[in-house]
Amino acid sequence: MPCGKKRKRHKMATHKRKKRLRKNRHKKKLR
Repeated sequence: MPCGKKRKRHKMATHKRKKRLRKNRHKKKLR
């Protein structure tokens, strides 16, 4: 069970980083 929890946490972190990258891309496009 703990392993699954850790995996989920990692997925969330990755998603967060992806979102940040997406925001940056948008900013560039706006510019």
